Amino acid sequence: MTATRRLSALALLLAALPAFAQDSPPERAARTEWFRDAGFGLFVHYLAGIQNNADSVLSLGKQTDWDACVREFDTERFADAAAEAGAGYVIFTVMQVSRFMIAPNATFDRISGYQPGEACATRDLIADLAASLGKRNIRLMLYYTGDGPRADEKAGPAFGCAEKPGMDFVKKWADVFREYGERYGDQVAGVWTDGCYQWLGYDEERLAVLAEGLRAGHPDRIIAFNPGVDPVIRAYSAHEDYTCGEQNRFYETPAARFLNGEQWHILSFLSGAWWGEPGLGYKKAEFVDYVRQVTERGGVVSVDVALFRDGSLDKSQVEMLKAVRKALNEPAAAAAPVPPGNLAWRKQSRLLSLDGARTLGPSCETQFARLGVDGNPETCAQAAGEYAWTYEADLVDTVAVRRVRATFAKKGYPTVCEVRLSADGRHWKTVHRAENHDGAPLKIVLDTSEQARYVRVCAEKPDGPGQPGGQMAVAELEVHADGS
Repeated sequence: MTATRRLSALALLLAALPAFAQDSPPERAARTEWFRDAGFGLFVHYLAGIQNNADSVLSLGKQTDWDACVREFDTERFADAAAEAGAGYVIFTVMQVSRFMIAPNATFDRISGYQPGEACATRDLIADLAASLGKRNIRLMLYYTGDGPRADEKAGPAFGCAEKPGMDFVKKWADVFREYGERYGDQVAGVWTDGCYQWLGYDEERLAVLAEGLRAGHPDRIIAFNPGVDPVIRAYSAHEDYTCGEQNRFYETPAARFLNGEQWHILSFLSGAWWGEPGLGYKKAEFVDYVRQVTERGGVVSVDVALFRDGSLDKSQVEMLKAVRKALNEPAAAAAPVPPGNLAWRKQSRLLSLDGARTLGPSCETQFARLGVDGNPETCAQAAGEYAWTYEADLVDTVAVRRVRATFAKKGYPTVCEVRLSADGRHWKTVHRAENHDGAPLKIVLDTSEQARYVRVCAEKPDGPGQPGGQMAVAELEVHADGS
């Protein structure tokens, strides 16, 4: 599918969403349109403690002074890898906690007392990144912080990076980015700003000052402030354009493009370990389907990947993202749920401990969570490590549920199980309990509709003497608003 056809299809989908999907100030909607259209992009950590640390695999075993490290970075190699991965944009770190910046900044040097090259690299890596990425039609965004060089014994006190820094610090730190913003103009399309925590003293007044500095040189530069990892993605400030969206796993799906007027966006890592690590924490079909579902609803996905000192990316992660871009550029699957009217079809889902407190892994690579709502009864979702477990589907929207059907795999059904509903994910109502279950599909019709967003099937007794069943394997979970 061409980009034009894909965007036309997306426009039709967005038009079909509820009216609140378009609830955003017109100027913010216009600023973030390119971001929405990009679908997904890369997020990379390029820091002295990683790429210039001989103990880190990402340094390729090399350690020099910071200035030499930045001079060695191959922006053409990096841009080639980003293009191969299909990234619509890149978020690249300017600094984090320390004094080491990736480009010259006279404001930083003046306030901190460092000489050029001692903290701020003499090479203008931002300009070189913008040039290399721009040739491949990939937009550059920057990672900045709200807490400054607080770990540096000289720069921290000079800027006023106290335990709870005051407005004077915010103004100085905003001025550091102002120099960058005015230098690069629209070459820097956006900023993702870490460390804007309320416990550091950030409020709307201070965020307004920081926002003004971040938009210097390009008033349409999109910005987000990170208040920390929340249980769910949320809008944080009237001065940001898109949600920070930091999560430790790709899971949440947007109800619509805008959340309280902000472009919906999620950021997490692709590895199965932590931020900036190589390797994969998801199966290809699982991750491709997730990104497609988010983008179909108007959301944006930023994917943290491993970046090596020479500008190359982890090959397994690039291959995964190539599959994502290929899927987004092809015609979307038929929009009709399977079976018709199934509100749980292709929704986000989880494998949980019986009490719902812990996330479990799949029993094997072909039994991950989303296979329980994929419309195909030949596939199934099954947890690993614990026989008693819970399958949860998040309908994204809160709906009036009247009928639930749970179909189990032929050799995996619980002898005792419950079906529970919740509107908020905290308060649950048991709507059905099955004892001495024989493995047939559970067919539950409620007397009256229940408002719910979350649906759980809890397998209380999947093992024990003389039990006819086994560990639960959910082939399909269906949720309907009608009782027929």
